[in-house]
Amino acid sequence: MSSKEEEKRKENRESAQKKVDSVVSALNLTKDERRELHDAITGNDYMEFQDLIALAKSTFDPVNVQSKKGEEERW
Repeated sequence: MSSKEEEKRKENRESAQKKVDSVVSALNLTKDERRELHDAITGNDYMEFQDLIALAKSTFDPVNVQSKKGEEERW
């Protein structure tokens, strides 16, 4: 892989990482859910933010059972 290709791949990874971080924050996902979401999109660095939100919402329970306040809706 050329240096230019490696740099582009790094940028794609960083961009995907930022999108996942934004989804985790927006939906209040747990550490385990974050890992599962990351694994689900590995190899697909080009998903849009809204697609990631939809994927996460369809994958995870909307009730956060780990909330300190008890069960409460996340979205």
